[in-house]
Amino acid sequence: MTTALHLDDPTRRRDAACRADPNPESWFPYPADDFTHARAVCGQCPIRLQCAHFAVVTRQSGVWGGTEFDRGRPRR
Repeated sequence: MTTALHLDDPTRRRDAACRADPNPESWFPYPADDFTHARAVCGQCPIRLQCAHFAVVTRQSGVWGGTEFDRGRPRR
């Protein structure tokens, strides 16, 4: 079991569904809280579980792996 996902790995970045998104603001819409676009893209992503794991381990906020996080904790 790995302790964290290395999102700087070129293979991981290549596989991520969000990598080609022309609107990066949609991933961190605070304070608007409209994560519809990000959740839709994540739903099709082959590395969404690893991405969500990364968010927990590194205490991220925003949408990671189709889940909304606030400092590493799922919001909803």
